Amino acid sequence: MGALMQSAPATYKVAPFLQDRTHFYTTEHGLPDNTVYAIAVSGEWVWAGTPKGLARAPLNNPQRWERVGETPVRWLVPDGQGTVFWANPQMLGHSTRGVLWQGEGVIGIAPARGGGVWVLTETALHHWQEGIKRTLVAPERRVFRWMHEDTRGRLYAYAEGELERRFYRWQDGEWRIVPIKDNRGRFYDDYWLCATSDAVGHLWIGGRSGLILNDGEGWYLSREVYGEAPANPIAELIPPYGMIRCLAFAPNGDLWAGTPEGACRLRDGRWSYFWGKRWLPDNRIHAIAVDSQNRAWIATEGGVACIESVPMTLRQKAEHYEKLIALRHNRNGFVFSCVWEDPSKPDEWKIEASDNDGLWTALYCAAQCFQYAATKDPSARQRARQSMQALLKLEALTGIPGFPARSIIHKSETRYIQSLGEWHESPVDPNYIWKGDTSSDELDGHYFIWAIYYDLVADEAEKEAIRGVVRRVTDHLMQNNWRLIDKDGKPTRWAIFNPEAINDDPIWEEERGLNALSILSHLKVAYHITGDAKYQQAYESLIQKHHYLINAIIQKMLAPFEINHSDDELAFLCYYPFLLYEQDPTYRRMWLMSLERSWQIERPERSPLFNFIYGAITGKPCDVENAVRTLQEWPLDLRNWECRNSHRLDITLDTRKGRFGEWQSVEVLPYSERPVMRWNGNPYRLDGGDPLGREEDDGTAFLLPYWMGIYHRLIQEE
Repeated sequence: MGALMQSAPATYKVAPFLQDRTHFYTTEHGLPDNTVYAIAVSGEWVWAGTPKGLARAPLNNPQRWERVGETPVRWLVPDGQGTVFWANPQMLGHSTRGVLWQGEGVIGIAPARGGGVWVLTETALHHWQEGIKRTLVAPERRVFRWMHEDTRGRLYAYAEGELERRFYRWQDGEWRIVPIKDNRGRFYDDYWLCATSDAVGHLWIGGRSGLILNDGEGWYLSREVYGEAPANPIAELIPPYGMIRCLAFAPNGDLWAGTPEGACRLRDGRWSYFWGKRWLPDNRIHAIAVDSQNRAWIATEGGVACIESVPMTLRQKAEHYEKLIALRHNRNGFVFSCVWEDPSKPDEWKIEASDNDGLWTALYCAAQCFQYAATKDPSARQRARQSMQALLKLEALTGIPGFPARSIIHKSETRYIQSLGEWHESPVDPNYIWKGDTSSDELDGHYFIWAIYYDLVADEAEKEAIRGVVRRVTDHLMQNNWRLIDKDGKPTRWAIFNPEAINDDPIWEEERGLNALSILSHLKVAYHITGDAKYQQAYESLIQKHHYLINAIIQKMLAPFEINHSDDELAFLCYYPFLLYEQDPTYRRMWLMSLERSWQIERPERSPLFNFIYGAITGKPCDVENAVRTLQEWPLDLRNWECRNSHRLDITLDTRKGRFGEWQSVEVLPYSERPVMRWNGNPYRLDGGDPLGREEDDGTAFLLPYWMGIYHRLIQEE
């Protein structure tokens, strides 16, 4: 399979998983209003109640909603016949029979197990079934706030007086207080907002500060049951946000909770959090209904969201990202994020000619190389070839042998944004301009892809072209005292690898380990590709005369230095080809010290890229299961929607902020709940993104580790 194949841990079999995705429905789809107060599933229809009337849509094709009434609707209850009861503060109605009952002060309706509907006012609970059948008056000096009839037919109400709130059960013809106490005799008091019940009759109560599990007789479990919060909390009862307005169970047992700050789902003991435009048209949730397919229909201030979990394979997910890249992320072989000046015009995207076109395109090209090597898919080879041709132009068009540009633009292009910085007309082809001040980041990407493409994809002509560019760039560095010299005759800002700088200049202390690792990796790649002994000799010289190998052992700098996650990615790109080529047992032993230290620090991040690189070049277990979990969590929607998590109840904030002053968590959150990132980003970052979602990532952060894992047989899909 080529020089880049090594032994690896036992293959991890990956089964299809449930992928979350969402759909929005607004006035553009026929809703009377984007403010949706109520939602219900009845028969083959989903119903929405708004201030401007009632609407419905077929469950199997909800793209067009039809308005079926103009009376404002605040609450909905399915009637078991495919239609619904509706209510507002002045009346009770039915979707086909019109107004059924009028009476001031309605504060809610709920399904009645014996048929009909419960109508709640502050002073009484009425059972309506073809007219009022009975009325249960509120306890003395109490006003009702909400009620619930559980799956066992027990009737509960929550009421408050001047000084206290109480939970009641209708029993033997009267309302009796349910003494909500734990095993230490403490009365549990909170402002409770809603309740639902599961199949065995447990009450799940949503309150101002979280979730309470109750047996309906007075015994409860809350997040404080084993001590004062936050010591030893019951994790399942701490939702991401505590002001729970509504609750709903799905047929599969999922518990959905709606809050003023998004929706939460409890599945198999783990909460998922849905916040922001990646998931919801608005974070203010009023109601949730779940259909027979376990889809959650969510009524918000901005429309209706339908969140569903669909069976998917990682391969299907990779195909999804490839379609996105083909649609709007490929600029003549360069692959990067696309941006919109006006996100409401999705066809008017542009791609930035960025500082790191060489790096990001190299990673995409590597993904295609691994795909081709694993599958022999000719389309993957063609995509890799197109990107490699673009990358080779970066060096060919500057007119400086061995100096690759950051980016190039053909003057005929229109769908691009030109990044700031120094741009020059190409002396080789005046139809192009190129960007200088190329960084070490770019070189790390170039040597990484030159090695992979050379070993896995290149034909003889391409191998000769790669040998030429590798020789020119490496010679340029050697002849200029291990520095990249720009058009102005001066070193670029970051491509500095000479001993005088990284060993003796305190400015370079934080980069000492990484830059030593980088240049040694580049020399090892150059020796492998060209076979020229001078590169191996230079490698030996930097190790023996300037202790670059010792430097590289601590390439991952820790506090009090900045935690630079961009450097982490660069380091692993250098480790990969380097340690596959380095077979000297003495050197390799030392290099593995460096890699082991770096990976153990990165390990909690669950990065599939770092984990798979570690596994591929060591043959050791590499937390494949956690890597797969991350790939499964990667969102289908890669727009940089705003995400906010720093307000959550279920996280522990890091007392230290990140490199750019951002809030961080102690543990990595699910990647579906975080801002979109690449592997140069901070995975502990809690907040970020753009409310308008004006940028979309290209998906390489998924594609590269996925295909690397497939190629190295770390993962295999069933």
